[in-house]
Amino acid sequence: MLRSWWRTWWRNRPLRTRISILLIALFNAVLTVTSIVVFTFLRSALYEELDHRLTATTAGMAAGDSVGLEIAGSRAAGYGWAKFGGDLYIALLSGDQRPRGPGPRYPDPPPPAGTPVTVPGDAAAAHAQYRLVTARLADGRTAVAAVDTASTEAAVRRAVQVVVAVQLLADVVLGVLGVLAVRRSLRPLEDAARTADRVAAGDFAPRLVDARVAPKTEVGRLADALNRMLDQIHAALAARDTSEERLRQFVADASHELRTPLQSIRGYGELYQRGALPDTRAVDEAVERMLAEVHRMTRLVESLLMLARFDEDDPDDLEPVDLSRVVTDSCRDAAAVEPTRPWTVTVAPDVTVWGDEAQLRGVVANLLANVRMHTPPEAACAVGLTVVADQAVLQVRDEGPGIPADALPHVFDRFYRADKSRSRARGGSGLGLSIVAAIADLHGGTVHVQSPPDGGTLIEVTLPTR
Repeated sequence: MLRSWWRTWWRNRPLRTRISILLIALFNAVLTVTSIVVFTFLRSALYEELDHRLTATTAGMAAGDSVGLEIAGSRAAGYGWAKFGGDLYIALLSGDQRPRGPGPRYPDPPPPAGTPVTVPGDAAAAHAQYRLVTARLADGRTAVAAVDTASTEAAVRRAVQVVVAVQLLADVVLGVLGVLAVRRSLRPLEDAARTADRVAAGDFAPRLVDARVAPKTEVGRLADALNRMLDQIHAALAARDTSEERLRQFVADASHELRTPLQSIRGYGELYQRGALPDTRAVDEAVERMLAEVHRMTRLVESLLMLARFDEDDPDDLEPVDLSRVVTDSCRDAAAVEPTRPWTVTVAPDVTVWGDEAQLRGVVANLLANVRMHTPPEAACAVGLTVVADQAVLQVRDEGPGIPADALPHVFDRFYRADKSRSRARGGSGLGLSIVAAIADLHGGTVHVQSPPDGGTLIEVTLPTR
């Protein structure tokens, strides 16, 4: 249960808290291991120094071949402990004798000569520890030297206390500095979290901009990726809003276009039902007008269906089309409809493009119909087809009244009319140039329109050749 509680508590801590805790724990672990190793070597070095001192003492005793020891100016013989300098104990033993008096406890059995061992004190100083070495003299006696380890252990304890105090102080300093450094380093992540919260709330305007974060670091890459993601989301939402607005406008325009002929048909039907048509001629005129409105709605619906098909068509179904022949045939048809209009046709031979012939004929027919509907019969029209840099360029230029400057950006919008009343009177639906633009886009081409202030309109369609 405690383990589960710890996991839950740990997972619920902020990232900066967990990093700070791990940093301090790792620092203490490394420092503790290092201190243990250092203390081990320090204690070993101090004991080696003691052992060297004892070995030197017993060696000097063996070389001197003495029979007694001089202590504080007096001569001491026998086998009791003789104390020198407060911590050094010396004794000379014969046979199986053991040192007498307060001091180290002589081990039983005795240690090998020249091998230092640690022994406890006698009954009077049981808590004490001594380092002891023996040596064999030339006369057969045994020289014993021992030294109290209290000063050595005290030095080790003082070193441990100093290191522990330094470690505690370092923990405090590291904790403060570590928390500040981690908080400063993670501040961009906190900004990213706040930005994500604002995005989740529906605000896509904020961006992550921090001059202190290098773009090639992990945090910098995260900020750049999040900014690019927000840009894409913002663009997608803007495109969705634009699409929805265009759809609403399209539905409203289509409803408006269909409402006019429907109201006309309904009016003539109500006149006939009420007997307001006095004779056969009036009935025939009403039926003729009703049929005209039906034809108008039919053309409108067919245009809408055509645009819908263009949105779904697969451009992989295109085939080679002789565009020169298509343009020439379409111009002849237009001249037959308006023989009095001045026509100028310049078509380069053998211009072939990838496309659908019926759709390309629709492009030329719509452009020429646009001239016929929006310019007076005496206005000249020039049609040209050339090839420029592997692109087929179709130009239709008229000398009509032109298009207002504020209407130029919208001429390819569906149901848009620069002069709504005139266009509706002539039977236009506002879809002609939209169809032209859709077909050109389906064929990988472009459409541009120009209309200078002094009149006239130039529409240019560019299509890739084979």
